[in-house]
Amino acid sequence: MCLATPGRVIALNGALAHIEIDGRADWYNALATPELAPGDWVVTHAHMVVEIISEAAALDMLDAAAELDSLFDELAPAGAKAPRAVGASDGD
Repeated sequence: MCLATPGRVIALNGALAHIEIDGRADWYNALATPELAPGDWVVTHAHMVVEIISEAAALDMLDAAAELDSLFDELAPAGAKAPRAVGASDGD
């Protein structure tokens, strides 16, 4: 499962942005957001920066994802690994 995920820009290199998401950092295509700057909060999907958002919006998204993770844990069958809302995939 791949979800749009909030992250924080660490650095830029041309049209690439180094973004931290859930404690991991990776490079993302930032061609669609030329005004991007280090410290900005962004929404990413499929290794692309989709939009720049406020810190408050990013934290709201992370809180909602944490709430989903709690629900997944509660509803998962005994012994099953519950999916994660953030940090769930190898990419985003």
